Amino acid sequence: MPASKTVPSSLLPRVHALLERGVSNPGQYLGGEVNSIVKPPASMTGRMVLCYPDLYEIGASHNGSMVLYDVVNRHDDLACERCMTPWPDMAAAMRSADVPLFSLENHLPVAGFDVLAFTLQTELTYTNILETLDLAGLPLLGCERDERHPLVIAGGHGAHSPEVLAEFIDVFMPGDGEETLPELLRFVAEQRDLGSARDELLRLIATRFAWAYVPSQYDAAYDGEAFAGLTPRHPDVPARISGAAVFDFGALPVVTHPVVPNTKTVHETVSIEIMRGCTRGCRFCQAGMITRPMRYRTVDVLVDAAERAVHATGYDEVTLTSLSSGDYPWIEELLAAMSARLTPLRVSVSLPSLRVTGELAHLPGLTNSVRKSSLTFAPEVATDRLRAIINKDIKNEDVLKSAEAAYLNGWSTIKLYYMIGIPGEREEDLSAIVEFADQLSRLRHSVTGKGRARVNVTVSNFIPKAFVPFQWDGQMDRETVLAKQRWMRGLNRNKSVKLKFHDADQSYLEGILARGDRRLTPVIIGAWRRGARFDAWREHSDLSRWLEAFEELGIDPDDFALRERGEHEVLPWDHLDVGPDRKFLWAERLAARKLIKTDYCVGKVCNVCGVPPSLCFAIKRDLGLLGSTRRGILEMDEQGATVGLSGVAAETGPSKLAPVSPGPVRAARRAPVPPDDDPR
Repeated sequence: MPASKTVPSSLLPRVHALLERGVSNPGQYLGGEVNSIVKPPASMTGRMVLCYPDLYEIGASHNGSMVLYDVVNRHDDLACERCMTPWPDMAAAMRSADVPLFSLENHLPVAGFDVLAFTLQTELTYTNILETLDLAGLPLLGCERDERHPLVIAGGHGAHSPEVLAEFIDVFMPGDGEETLPELLRFVAEQRDLGSARDELLRLIATRFAWAYVPSQYDAAYDGEAFAGLTPRHPDVPARISGAAVFDFGALPVVTHPVVPNTKTVHETVSIEIMRGCTRGCRFCQAGMITRPMRYRTVDVLVDAAERAVHATGYDEVTLTSLSSGDYPWIEELLAAMSARLTPLRVSVSLPSLRVTGELAHLPGLTNSVRKSSLTFAPEVATDRLRAIINKDIKNEDVLKSAEAAYLNGWSTIKLYYMIGIPGEREEDLSAIVEFADQLSRLRHSVTGKGRARVNVTVSNFIPKAFVPFQWDGQMDRETVLAKQRWMRGLNRNKSVKLKFHDADQSYLEGILARGDRRLTPVIIGAWRRGARFDAWREHSDLSRWLEAFEELGIDPDDFALRERGEHEVLPWDHLDVGPDRKFLWAERLAARKLIKTDYCVGKVCNVCGVPPSLCFAIKRDLGLLGSTRRGILEMDEQGATVGLSGVAAETGPSKLAPVSPGPVRAARRAPVPPDDDPR
């Protein structure tokens, strides 16, 4: 294995030569961004490269990657550099000139690092993982890599359904990575210095870290079309792997010096995660199920971090992120404090994830001193019957009330997110989406006398994912998706309402990979060899490449995407202990069929989802959230028994847990900031 202190020469001169030939958006390959962290590689104990397997304009603004980049680089002896998957024109140029994939900070070959880490945010990037490995000069399959190669690891949402990538990835890390990633990097570097063989290293990781899933240490079995489970290859390898969770979320440092990309990206804003987790229990939502329990940062910490990040980046917007920002216990106080601190800097505040309730009607007024953009709501469905099926505790009246307040405070654009294809869906559920968007658009004229609001409606296709009550259900076939989309377009007569539908082919592919297993390894390789990459981009997406690979191998893709699973069928993620109990999820599936809602557990009785009630209690107790706040959060004892009930509070999530170029305005907004929490 490469010693941590043996460092090859920089590839920057060769990269410059490639860019001079002419490739699209060359700035994405140069590095040197504001706030990027460049460490001397020869003096590092452990070095890793963090890869977002998509285009720079997507990956460079991904907040989760920025958090991990910051966390690792806070360690003086550890270095985290970055790379993304090169666009096809650059990939072709690199292959023709024999230039391997390189990191952005020191422009060093990715193959020379101790660890190559992928973040798995969507299944449609999986062929990009193969493209990245190939461009780096690494064997695609883990079994073909040896001591000369970096350890290939992966985290993110895709790590909670890992079997489909098990032959490509050495180690999966489900759950939170802030504490585990530095630990794993240091361990790998130390073992390499000791001369540990690759197989020995992998077994050590599997037996030492409860949160590490090492596929090579397990044999997979199948029963006809179904996955039949995993068997550990050694007695000291655990049968189940626990997801990692950072319980003291408030103690985690906030990224105050995020990298400012060289070129335009999808999110040009300071992103700050205000809370993590969700226990609302939406039956389709994987993120809400795998991120429990709910954890929060305090107002003072968030406001101070936002101001520091604005000065460090020059951005004119701060985005407050979470699964449901409106459920943050001190949301009014937070917005008021953000407005007071940021308005003098001409910086706006964005709330992209508002849970729709009547309480939110007053929120737009709290940000009336900054720029008005759009408000985003995610009703998901538009009828009460479907709300009961998916366990969404909202009403159309709540959206109208919130939108009315927004219009009166100067907003003119609303974004709505809906979903079609949910089990139990009827025709009237689809027409209700179009009818309500029209009503919402017309509402602005009736309350302000101005023109209709612009309502942008994004309609996604339901895809069953791991660790949700619908994980056993089949997915809607492509022909049905297209028919429903055409019908909804025909219903829309309001020019101010724009309907945008997710691609049926892409959703089908995503569904295949979301519940796939190791049998899809040759399919993924076959699709990649036929040119499949950047499948999330419509200009590059071509399902025929995948269908040809399936046909060649005699595998029916419908078995993975469309087939309904039985209650007792082993699922390809059952060896992961990261979400609510399987019996809880099945009970929720049955409740959906009976149109029975499950109460939000905050402010009511514990639903015994699998997260220890005492843990939920301890987190709320330490933050003073037991019955004393404006939102009246549940009072409960350490056994989870209800002691007092004064209302409903915050929200979310599940788990089984182990321990552009910056312009002159942006540049002028940057100011010196205290260096105490800057890892540079």
